[in-house]
Amino acid sequence: MSNHINEQILERISEDVEQMSTSQILIELDGGMKPGICESWDMRVGMTDRNWAVESLITKRFEAMPEGPQWVIYYH
Repeated sequence: MSNHINEQILERISEDVEQMSTSQILIELDGGMKPGICESWDMRVGMTDRNWAVESLITKRFEAMPEGPQWVIYYH
């Protein structure tokens, strides 16, 4: 049951994140431009692997949920 709930939660988060621009994703992940990363924000966005950024933000949002990920514990 919990795995099904997690899948639904991840799907909803994924849909939201996929609609964001790479710049918006980086701002939420990093809080904006950090000194020394790149010469400009456009360069930072251009050098970012979007797939990595999307997956990172999905994970960050999922783990930050108030109820947390729903884990299934199996007992034998």
